[in-house]
Formats: sequence, structure tokens, C-alpha cells
Amino acid sequence: MADRGRGRGRGRGGDRGGGPPRGGAPRGGPPSVASAPAGGSGGRGGYRGGGPPSVASSGAGGTGGRGGYRGGGPPSVASTGAIGGRGGPRGGGGGFQRGGRGGGGGGGGGGGGPLVAAAPATGGVNIANSVRAVGEKRPGYGTFGVPVDVIVNCFRADVPTSMIYHYDTILPEDKVLPTKATTDIIRKMQDQNATVFTKRGSYDGRKNLYSSMKYPFGDNAQFEVNDPGRRSPWRVRIQFAAMINPASAERYIQGQMSHDEMILTTLNACNVAIRMQPIQDHPFNARSFFTRNETRDMGRGVELWRGYFQSVRPAIGKMVINVDISSAAFYKSGSLIKLCLEYLGRSPEADPAPFLSATRLDPRTKRDLLKFIRNLNVKTTRGTETRVRGVKDLSEKGADALLFKKDDGGLTSVQAYFSQTTGRQLRYPGLVCVQLSKTAWVPIECCEVTHGQFFRKTLSPDQTKHMVEFSTLRPEERLRNIRNGLQVLRYGNSAYLQDFGINVDANPMTIKGRILPPPTLTYGRNQTIQPRDGQWNMRDKQLYKPEKIVGCAIIIYDRRFRPDQEAHLKKSLFNVTQMLGIQGMPPDPPVVRKDATGSAYWNHLKEAAVLHKSVKGNMPNLIIVVLPDMGEDIYLRIKNAGDIKIGVATQCLRALKCGKGNEQYFVNVCLKINAKLGGINVIPKPDTVRFLTDRAIPTIVIGADVEHPGPGNMTRPSHSAVVGSVDSDASKYVAVSKAQACRREMIDDLADMVAHILRKYMQYRKDVEKNANPVPRRILFYRDGISEGQFKECRDFEVVQIFTACDRVGIPRPKLTFVVVGKRHHIRFFPQPGGNADRSGNAPAGLVVDREITSPVEYDFYLQSHGGLLGTSRSAHYNVLVDENNFMPDDLQRISFSLCHVYARSTRSVSIVPPVYYADTVCGRAKHHYDPDGTFGAPSDSASVSTAAGADQAESFRRAFQPVQGNTGQNMYFQ
Repeated sequence: MADRGRGRGRGRGGDRGGGPPRGGAPRGGPPSVASAPAGGSGGRGGYRGGGPPSVASSGAGGTGGRGGYRGGGPPSVASTGAIGGRGGPRGGGGGFQRGGRGGGGGGGGGGGGPLVAAAPATGGVNIANSVRAVGEKRPGYGTFGVPVDVIVNCFRADVPTSMIYHYDTILPEDKVLPTKATTDIIRKMQDQNATVFTKRGSYDGRKNLYSSMKYPFGDNAQFEVNDPGRRSPWRVRIQFAAMINPASAERYIQGQMSHDEMILTTLNACNVAIRMQPIQDHPFNARSFFTRNETRDMGRGVELWRGYFQSVRPAIGKMVINVDISSAAFYKSGSLIKLCLEYLGRSPEADPAPFLSATRLDPRTKRDLLKFIRNLNVKTTRGTETRVRGVKDLSEKGADALLFKKDDGGLTSVQAYFSQTTGRQLRYPGLVCVQLSKTAWVPIECCEVTHGQFFRKTLSPDQTKHMVEFSTLRPEERLRNIRNGLQVLRYGNSAYLQDFGINVDANPMTIKGRILPPPTLTYGRNQTIQPRDGQWNMRDKQLYKPEKIVGCAIIIYDRRFRPDQEAHLKKSLFNVTQMLGIQGMPPDPPVVRKDATGSAYWNHLKEAAVLHKSVKGNMPNLIIVVLPDMGEDIYLRIKNAGDIKIGVATQCLRALKCGKGNEQYFVNVCLKINAKLGGINVIPKPDTVRFLTDRAIPTIVIGADVEHPGPGNMTRPSHSAVVGSVDSDASKYVAVSKAQACRREMIDDLADMVAHILRKYMQYRKDVEKNANPVPRRILFYRDGISEGQFKECRDFEVVQIFTACDRVGIPRPKLTFVVVGKRHHIRFFPQPGGNADRSGNAPAGLVVDREITSPVEYDFYLQSHGGLLGTSRSAHYNVLVDENNFMPDDLQRISFSLCHVYARSTRSVSIVPPVYYADTVCGRAKHHYDPDGTFGAPSDSASVSTAAGADQAESFRRAFQPVQGNTGQNMYFQ
């Protein structure tokens, strides 16, 4: 049953300019359809509650369909259903007018780009008024675009119908054991007490056990669990925690109940139940398990396994299981000697004596080898006893020389002891031994690596390449793997799912999506381009606002860079800058050649600048740096010198590429150069994103991100970045970056950082654009890196910080729309066989999905804004936490899609909105903000210290973090 809307639609029409009089419909009456000829205003929607939709066609100069833009807004189609279209911003009429959530507004203004057929309505939002959302409640569904059917890697599943009984399990003496070990203990406990656990409970590996029946032992019980590999039994205590009614989850997915602890527990129980069957037979991590059906050798003792991710998710009117392909690195099982030989780059069949003998293993190699195998589980067998233990250390001496004290007080060697106890001679007595406990040293040849152990250490560049190649599957291949995975998942044969009454469809869902039209892009001299399949060609186009090069010098660090390559570099830069409209590039800039040694690279920049001044008479604003292969250390030092210390734009090029680069290569280089110098490469045509470009109601677009140090590292800080637009077309950005507490996800200094961006925005609009109204009236804030579990914390903390920033700057608080952008999800969309696909086999750029698999309550949508290249494209997931600007879905989706086309250094649309992309890039450049020769210049990602010492060291890092030099910070130095 449809719920009442929250107010009457207030999209104002009128009879100005010769249009028809504004019309309205009574509450619950028939639909109002208004059109507007040139110069006229559209009709006004007036539905409240469950009235039918108001649809308005476009007319030049009319009031927008959401009470939208007067004087030429984009066409708007009101959403349908119980909570109708909302009123919205008025353009040009002075002031932002918020409409109610009744019906849509009148006719949209002209000039909003080509009209696209609206997708057919499939029912409106049916969310009870009493339901609360963590972010914004969904206001409706989008209808703009070309309808398309797509396959999604989600399978419909039943919500459990019977009660779920939740138990706390307290494992032996509160020891923290690996998840695999605890899972085995609980499985044995249920097997050994079959009369009690007549229906097996689903166990999450830590504390929670879920069952479809209440066990007969009352509120708590203790069980002793016999383990053949252990002398004494495990003691497990189980305590009844709660009874869960899954009907609450059913009401939630129908939009009739707010998300609460009961719903979360039901979903957790379902997630645990679906993984119980496969994890009994396969290695697993949090939500994936892996098989050896498909593997790849990564080298150095590591191999890749194909696996399957699965997760139960609530969707609109249904529960679904999201199934995807995953990959993970594993140690090779078998002989420990062979594993060590492979790690050392030797054949596993080679004689180990020259490489693993205690007398030949140098200290550095031994240290690296120990780091590789530390905590690796190995199996040893003595007689009938087999034990599995983790490697703790490597011996200094071989088994023939390593002595220990026997029980009778006498000394013996490890070699002699094993000969006596096993009855056989060691084949390689000179090899090092491994320590498996405080007193147990075992010859390395007696150890077998157990099957299915994850390799969790940092991958080498070559191994990373293997991982990327292995994980990259074309859409049709990925979908085929997912379908085949259901045979491994065995949902239909799982007693755990049957006990819960969960049935899973055998086929992935086919759902409705829409393909949004791309925005028109504007280059120099008002030339326009219409992108196609997420890409376009700049041929015969100049940059929208090319910045002048007032001087350029070149530094070459590669001795092998020949004179003919140098001439090619100079000629190409000169020709391409002229072609793109960038003035000032000299045909023969002065060149400094330096050896790639030493550390005073900032002196090299100064020397090049002084040389330019002696030749040309002025200091350059651009220095081109030619790097050798493997020149990462030089790159870091050059960026620290140019961006942090001196304040000059630097463009680094690899010698191998720039010495023979074609025109397209140098076009890409010059796109970066122009942005670094302060120019603007491209803008969206203003009338396609009127919300952003309306000069009467200025809008600033901001992106933010946080990046954390590597796994297990507590000595380095996390780094945050905030990037904001400064121009009226949301195409030129400035950035600010800071260090903060290690692994702190909320941005501690967000108020100061946003205040900095706001000041830069107002300064640019006032000084450069000569705008008399520089204060932003609206903020569109995109936040990256927030998980769904952190939405509430983010809304409670960061939204307050944004308004605090406005107060500090001394401006009225603008209307804020706060959107979280997620890429770390497993939802994938696939074109129908023979359907609409691009050349890579992916769904076309512009695919938007906001129905069927999105949240039952929250305001979210998936947008695949980029064209496919390799593998299966991943859409971005947009969640709206705050929306004071009252966006209807169509508007926010089109704005986000349009922004994805103005990423400064590309002629392709990108997968996430540029401000978030830029913020991620700025976070990744945090290492440039430390003195390369200082204490914190090149910290190790693998440092391991105590928590307290790590916190102190992280604080030292924060103090050593250097801001960007003032001149550099005015432009997009991070390109």
C-alpha cells in the first residue's frame, strides 16, 4: 500500500512568455501533463500521496520539471509512485526553492540536451513514513535514459520463516585461535554430541552460533571436545543469547521497518549459513572460499587460486545472494625444501645443499627466507604421531652441528636425535633446521607444508602482475564462472540452508537498468564533442583554457637517452602544445643531463631553472624530467623538490616511452601539463549540468578520501585528502592533504581542510572569474572509502565538520548533498546475450541501476560511467547520506555521470567522479610530503612494533608531514 507523500509539489509554473497557464491537479486526481513552447513555463505537478506521476516535456526557457531551472534548464521527468517527484532548484529566478515530495514539477527548460525516452515506470517507492534511514530515505526512482535489461550476479533467496536461535560460544580458556581451528572444534563438538545438536548450528568462526532449533540443554552448557591431535580435550561453553524473528527482515526489505539489530542478526545468520557447506571442504577467508580447480603459478613458491565470494544482501522486496569470482595467493604445499628453493629462485628439484646449508646461507638471504616462511604451518610425522605447527625461526647451524640437551642431561645433535628416533639417516644433515616450538628444532627435510595456506605478505611487482592477469576475466567468462560456482556452493544440498528454510534460485537475476546519454563536452573556441561508448577523440580541438608556458627546461637522468630521442622529445612537445593551444613552449628548451645518483635533486631543479634564466631571461614554470626505467626513487625526490620545496611544476617522463612516443602519447602528457600549470582542459556544456553551472546559485563540488598504511603496519599514519572545485564549471580543482591517526577512517581535520578549499573557491571566483557572488550556495560532497557500517559515524561526524568549516570561513551554511562513493563491492552487471554491449563485452558506459538490487530504504544507485577496457567493468555504488538540495534520482545520476567525463588527463570517462579520483591520487602521493633524506623519508611497510611504540612513531610521522608549496597548491599539481 502506498504511503502518503510529505508535501505538495511546488515546482512553479506560470504563464510568462506566452506559455500555457500553470496547471495543477488535486490530491489523488488524474495525472497532469504539461508542455511548454519556446519561452513558456511548464505546468505544476500537484500530487500528494499515491497520485499518478506528472510528466513534463521540454520547452525552451520554461521552468524545470522539478520547479527547476527558469531560463533554460534540462528536461526533467518526474518520478512515479507513492512518494512522488520533489520540487527543486529554480534557475535564474533568484533563490533556491524546495518543493514537496508530492508530484513532479512542470515542463523543463530548453537546452538541456537531447530528450531521451523515459524508461517505463515499474511502481513507485513504498517506504512507510515511520521508517528511518541511516542516510537519506529513497525519494523515488530514476526514469531518464534508454531502458535496458542486464544480468546481475545476484540470486534470489528466501527469507527464513522460522525462528533463529542465537548462541554465544566461548572457546577454550578464551584463547584466540585461528578461524579454521575454531570452526573445526565446533564441528567436532556437534558431531560428538549428535543427540543434542540434532540440527547442526551455523558457526561464524568466532563467537556466534545460529540454529533453527532451541537446543535441549537450557540456557548454557559446557562440552568437552576430543581432538586426535591433542592430548587433552577442548572445553567449549555455549550460552543462549537471543531468539531472532526473521519476520523483521521481511518487513525491512518491504520498506515497512527501519534497520535495527534484529535485522542485522538475521542477515548475519544467513551469511553464516550459506558458507557452512563450502568451508568444510575448502580454504576460506571472511566471505570467500577457494578451490584448486583453477590455479596459476606466481613464482617464488606462491600460486594463485580461483575462489568464490558470497554475501547475503537485502534488496527491494527481496533477499539476494551476491556471488562473485575472487582470487587469492597461497603457499605451495608439499616439501618445505622445495618451497624454500622456489622462493630463492631455484628449481624445486635442485640439490638444496648449495642454497640451504647453514654454512652457505648468507645472513640477508636467511632473513628474507625466514620472513617468507615465518608462521607457515608445517606437518611433521614421528612414528604414528603427526603434528602441525607454525615455523618460528631458522637455526644458525645445520642439523649435524645444532646441539641440544637431552632429558638425561647429555648433549646430542639434531641429526643424531632424528636418526635414533626415526630409524633413518638424514639426506641433507648440513641444511638449516626450523624451530616449531620453544624446544623443538626440526630438520627442514622432515617438514611438509600443509595444503591451502594463504600467502598474506606483500606481493612483488611480478606477482602483482600475475594477480591482475589472473583476476581479469571478460564479462561472459566471469558470468560463466559464477554460474559454475553454484555447483561448488551447493546451496540446494546444504542442510544448514534447508534447516533455515532458505531456497536459492539457480539462475542470476535479470533486472532493469537505463543507459544515460553522455553530456556534451566543450573545448576551446566553443567546439563541442559528443562522447560515444565512454570515449572521444580530441582531433582538431584545442583545450578549453590553455595556460601559457612562461619557460621550460629539461633534465635527463638516463645516460642511454640519445640525442635523436632528445630531439624527438623537444619537437613533439612543441608541436602538440601548439596544436592544443598551449602557448610558450620553446622549440629548443635548455637541457641539463645528470647522473641518477646522489640525493640533492632539488639542486638539479634549481640548476635547470637558473640555466633557463641565463638563456631565456626568466625563470621557467615547467621542468620536464626524463627518468630511466626503475626510477621510482628519483621520481619521489623530484616531486618532493618541485611540489613541496620549490613550487615549480614538474612533468616526469619515462625515457623508454618519451623517446619514441607518438602524437597521442604527447597529447596525454600535455593534458597533465596544462592542468598542473592552472589551465582547464575541458568542461561539460553548461546547459547539461545546470545545477553545477548556474552562476546565480554557485555550487562547489568536493571529494575526500583516506588512505591507510599496509596490513599490520602501526608505525605509519593514515593520510587524508580533500579536493574541491574552484571554477564555475566544476573542472578545475585544488587539494589539501594531511596525516592523521593510523587507521582512523573519519577525517580528523576535515573542518580545516574544507575551510581551505572554500577560501580557494571564493578567491578564484572573485579574482579570476570576476564574479560578484563568490560565496557557494550549494555543496555537492563525494566521499570515498566509507563502508556501509560506517555511514552513521560519517554522517554524525563529517557532516558537522563541513558546516563548522563554513562557520570558520564566515559564510552562510550552503545546502549540502553528501554522497558516499563505493568501489569495493562485488555487484557486477552483464549484458544480455546478443544485447547492448560495448567492444569489450561490457554493458555500455552510462548504465545506471537504482531498482531491484538496491537498498530497500536508503537512497542509493549503481552507475557504470566508463567504457570497458579489460575484464569485467565494475560500477560505482553511490549512497546519499544527506540531501538538503533535494535531488531527484535522475538529476543526481546525470550530474555524477557528467562529472565522470571531465577527468583532466583523459579522453575517456572514468569509473568514479573526478573529485574522488583526485582525492585518491592525492592520498597516494602522501610519501612525497616527507623529506626523502630525513628520518621518515622511506619508511618500511613491513615494520612491526608494539602498539604504543607504533602510535608514537605515527605521531612523529604526522609532525614530519610537509604541506604543498603555496604556488603549487593553487593548481592541479597532482596530475
